[in-house]
Amino acid sequence: MERRERAKEKEKEQWSGEEMAKKMIASGAFDSGLIASAFKELRNEKPPLNSCISFKNNMHKIRAPDFPIVDDKIFKLTHAPDNFICAAKVAVPEFNRTMIVTQVPDVSTPVNIEDFWRMIFQEEVHSVVLALMPLECSVTLQQIFPILSGTFANHGKMFLNNKKVDSTVAMTAYTLEILPDGCSNSLFTTVYHLHNWKQKRGLDNVGDLVSTIEKVLKTNENTVLMSMNGMGRAGTMLALFTSMLHVQKGKEVNTKEIVDKLRGERCGLIENAEQYGTVYRAMALWFKNKSTDEEVQKKVNEFAPCVQ
Repeated sequence: MERRERAKEKEKEQWSGEEMAKKMIASGAFDSGLIASAFKELRNEKPPLNSCISFKNNMHKIRAPDFPIVDDKIFKLTHAPDNFICAAKVAVPEFNRTMIVTQVPDVSTPVNIEDFWRMIFQEEVHSVVLALMPLECSVTLQQIFPILSGTFANHGKMFLNNKKVDSTVAMTAYTLEILPDGCSNSLFTTVYHLHNWKQKRGLDNVGDLVSTIEKVLKTNENTVLMSMNGMGRAGTMLALFTSMLHVQKGKEVNTKEIVDKLRGERCGLIENAEQYGTVYRAMALWFKNKSTDEEVQKKVNEFAPCVQ
């Protein structure tokens, strides 16, 4: 126990985000009233349908048809560009890797699952963060990938081998080996499954969310963020990822501006004020865990005294 505590204190001392955390605290970033009003001011403009032809032609594959994706953001498979995937490549400031936000594939059509894993392999995605409740919309993880260590599955011509499973209270990490038919070099990807986050809701216990996004930041590789519709929880994770990335790089953080820019990449991201508030609660816990500054600790405890 003492060794773990010493390791935590050492990590706090070495944290690169201390100065930016102080600036955010000084700017009044954790003011509940300002956060609520900022969400109301957010833009959520939908692109014209004549710039979303691929989206418009594949409505039967889309879980949230009211929020279109422009053609130049839609992900395309190199071997089958006409195979539609409801996934958008998003440009994240300060992140020079590929970031994709996507819905959970429609498991009733097997090719959708195969195409999803082809996307992961094609883009060499090393981290998939999935927010999905058990049996949400009758979808089970077992339909998408093998969930037991040492088991495997074939989705069309995509071979998936579960190498390892690690669990915490509200997150399970699956290390998967992915190999298309005819290829000799496999890809290893970690799927982080956050399984206590309800659809269209914020998240109360943000500890596993924060630690998972930290792991993805450290990996610094191509990443997919996924939820049922690919907008609410996936958008919340994307805003948190971007905010944490900016803090680490010493770049000024304005969450409202971040969400505005991200919504310009993919409309509909973050569905409600509760999810928007989750970004701040997660940042507060992160600061609480990392900062050694007394004023930072005081302010985040005032903002979210019971955050965990």
